Amino acid sequence: MQLRVCVVSIAAEAEGRSVTTAFLFAHQDDEFGVFHELTATLARGERAVCIYLTNGAWKQVRPETRNAESAEVLSRLGVAASDVHFLGTEIGIADGTLAGNFTKCFEALTRRVAESGGADRVVTHAYEGGHNDHDAGHVLGVMLAQHLNVLDASWQFPLYRAPGGRLIATWAAPLDANGPVMRSQIPWARRLTYLGYLRFYASQPTTIIKIGPLMAWDYFSDGHQKLQPLSLARIGERPRPGELLYETWKLYSYEKFRRDVDAFIASVDRSAGLKSSAH
Repeated sequence: MQLRVCVVSIAAEAEGRSVTTAFLFAHQDDEFGVFHELTATLARGERAVCIYLTNGAWKQVRPETRNAESAEVLSRLGVAASDVHFLGTEIGIADGTLAGNFTKCFEALTRRVAESGGADRVVTHAYEGGHNDHDAGHVLGVMLAQHLNVLDASWQFPLYRAPGGRLIATWAAPLDANGPVMRSQIPWARRLTYLGYLRFYASQPTTIIKIGPLMAWDYFSDGHQKLQPLSLARIGERPRPGELLYETWKLYSYEKFRRDVDAFIASVDRSAGLKSSAH
């Protein structure tokens, strides 16, 4: 990991600018999967641009409420308010529908990143068969990194999944199929601080009750930020064998997700071909 960070930093320094990382999140609260990577990025004097891909609205909780919660936590981490973008709220992508809005989101995402000055690397959800929006965010992250020509410098972070279709999720457990794991130790004081941030997600009590103990156990038993590289080939595969968690939860079927992904990739390829032939 350190080698890849150094290569990106050297390239940016040669151009007289700071490194920018685009962090892509499906929902407001998914940032707790990379609290430490956000901290480490800012500690290096680099820029963290955080982009939320759905509006996060769920039951009676409004997007504005969830936006405010994530904005508060990101501010405490040191992320500049001008670098936080609630894209899914702006363009109207509902929670649970990201895969059905690939093209709409990608067009807006590439514009927003360009307006923000580009990115030297992308950090996004792991491809793990947890929440369908998380896997969709991964696909968008891979395609954005390829679009920016920074795929080799980009990463994915595991959140949750459920082997064997169990209802109890596995937290921050990298899948072997996603490649080698880069591990960064989180200082004890930071672990406690990050766990304390969970109190700011007041609109998500059920999620925090489910995720909080898993996150705490990972911090105390392992205590590392875990990242894996992005791969274009990987998004052509099933995340893992067996029933996926979002199928167990009856949120989406993998067959529909697969059709959405294949249609999106084909549309990006066609668009790239048209641009290439125009020059």
